[in-house]
Amino acid sequence: MDRFYSMIALVYFVAATVVLLALAFLLLAIAVKVAVDTLWGGDLVGSALSSISLLVIGFAVVETAKFIAEEEILRKRELRSSRESRRSITKFITIIVIAASLEALVMVFQATREGIQYAIYPASLFVAAMVALIALGVYQWLSSRIEHNGNTSDHGNDGDPDS
Repeated sequence: MDRFYSMIALVYFVAATVVLLALAFLLLAIAVKVAVDTLWGGDLVGSALSSISLLVIGFAVVETAKFIAEEEILRKRELRSSRESRRSITKFITIIVIAASLEALVMVFQATREGIQYAIYPASLFVAAMVALIALGVYQWLSSRIEHNGNTSDHGNDGDPDS
């Protein structure tokens, strides 16, 4: 049964990775179309910002697909240590922080064009990204302190006496 589950999970992860990459390329194509359409007239800056926003979202989707591929398809093994787990969580949260920060930056530029009252959401998004970054730093610091104090082991059992 374990082998069956592993095979189903692998198929799902491969399919999810392929679909995410296809959607990211769709976002890329839409961003290019928006940019090209505005060359024939329209709001150049607004369209450029919209295209950048689509590209940022596409970047986050590609990075998420890459994360899934690296962690679930290519490695084909469970996390074996607290260090490995910390590295994996760091990668994923970093993707989120970068994407949210870039999107907030694009939205700030859009808000400055439309009116300062529209800057609340981008500012909130940027604050949320920074809180996530700080939380990641606290998590890293706390987990490394636990590791250095000898409460966990990176040699296979993560400090679990039942392993």
